[in-house]
Amino acid sequence: MMTLGFWARRRTRWAVAGALAALCAALPTRNSTADAWAYAAQVRYGHELLLPHHLWHSAAGWAWVRGLGALGRPPDALAALKLLNALAAGALLAALGGLLRRVGGRAAPIAAWLLAVGSSFGLLRFATENETYVLPLLASVLASAAWARALGAPAGRGRMRLLLLAGTWAAVGALLHQVHFWWWLGLLAGSWWGPPTGPAAAAAAPVPGEAPWRRALWFGLPAALLWPLAYAAALPAWGLPLTPGALWHFGLHDYYSGTAAHGTLAHGLLLTGIGLVRTLVQVHGYLGPLLRRWPALGLVAVGCVALGGYALAAVRRARKLEPLGPAPAAAGRRVAAVHALIFSLQLAFAAVSDGNAEFMVMLPALAAVVAVGAAGARLPGRAVAAGGGALLAWNLAFGLLPLHFLVFQNTAPLLACLRTRPRARLLLADPNLLLNQWYYQTGRPAPPPQVLPAPARLVQRLGGLGPARAWLGAQGRAGHPVYTDLVGNDRPLNRARLLSGAADAALVTGFSAGKVDSAATFFGPYYLCELR
Repeated sequence: MMTLGFWARRRTRWAVAGALAALCAALPTRNSTADAWAYAAQVRYGHELLLPHHLWHSAAGWAWVRGLGALGRPPDALAALKLLNALAAGALLAALGGLLRRVGGRAAPIAAWLLAVGSSFGLLRFATENETYVLPLLASVLASAAWARALGAPAGRGRMRLLLLAGTWAAVGALLHQVHFWWWLGLLAGSWWGPPTGPAAAAAAPVPGEAPWRRALWFGLPAALLWPLAYAAALPAWGLPLTPGALWHFGLHDYYSGTAAHGTLAHGLLLTGIGLVRTLVQVHGYLGPLLRRWPALGLVAVGCVALGGYALAAVRRARKLEPLGPAPAAAGRRVAAVHALIFSLQLAFAAVSDGNAEFMVMLPALAAVVAVGAAGARLPGRAVAAGGGALLAWNLAFGLLPLHFLVFQNTAPLLACLRTRPRARLLLADPNLLLNQWYYQTGRPAPPPQVLPAPARLVQRLGGLGPARAWLGAQGRAGHPVYTDLVGNDRPLNRARLLSGAADAALVTGFSAGKVDSAATFFGPYYLCELR
């Protein structure tokens, strides 16, 4: 009987999944995004739970928070939803472990791959935040696990039942977030493609009557039923008629409304590269101030680079040595090929969505399926684990720990302004963060009249930069002082500043500014200034 290595043991897999879930649960971010506050407010007050682009996600969060409340004192909705994502991350790593074992065989160092996937910043970031990307990934991984079982099952009713189960999980994944449509589409194509054939795959070979369309039909049936029914059931909540046109436009709301990002090719490629890097490791404008405050963190960075270099060197050496285990079976290689297709589809969609890193959170899991399907046990677990350890150390030091312990954004003076200065006007770099925090605190989704649109939108609404500047000046003369955070603050470089920082600065050029309030942040005082 073959003795399994440490990284191939089932208990190691479970330990890695559990430890990473516990880590995420212990280190939720204290710098939540505007979207995170909005989703938490919707769950807290039961508003707009059926949003088209993640139809079931807020409803699932609402059920989770209400379920916890039934056990005792109602929890803080934002904190409870972050905990849900941490637990879902652990569950998806456990499910991914089962899938990888089926793909790569018993001897593959599955736990090491789970460490690498679970330590990617894309997953850690959303497992410690109230966002909408972890639950659908869990459903899609469960779909792939069932689909891989179907691929290796004897042809007949057993395989079709597994394809039905896989199709159900994949359909649920897309209902939790529409970006997982591409995962569903890849598995649908794989169902048509079917199991490998030949002597090595005789047990799983098709039999007469198992046509490709039949496999695709069984996989696609749940989506064909669930998707139209789920979206049709949501129409009354939005006061929409139950018509095919209303159903179509509601389902594709983000594309018809223009909120789905799509820019130039060069711009998209640049942001796609940045997004890919940030899916693996945290790279952000706050790293410079962080290293200046604590230079010893540079030693952590050097150690991570050294550990990553060791991992790459170990992989290169392993290619020249005798394999540590057998190559993956034909069915495993077929699973890997289908998931390579899914990887390509998801990456392409993220690229055309202005390189949105949020749409890349599934890429490390997909890459692990492809790598294990190609290498199986032939890559040493210590090499993969070293790479995962380097990711974890970096993303803890520069991601989870700073985001948990440090205050990067402090909206206290803005919230105070809303309460005490009804005639004021607030021109902010990120008005949505303030609006959604106000919504979470008050339960009032309507934006307060003091908060102006984002600078770019204000310029567009008023017909250009000149009219917008003239309008701001007129507001002050009419007794509506304009307060802003666009001057007097050294904002770290991030995606928002990269996209709109120059336009924001142009809007307030020519105005003088006086500081009227401040709040403490890690970067120093956050100033609220009056434009004159």
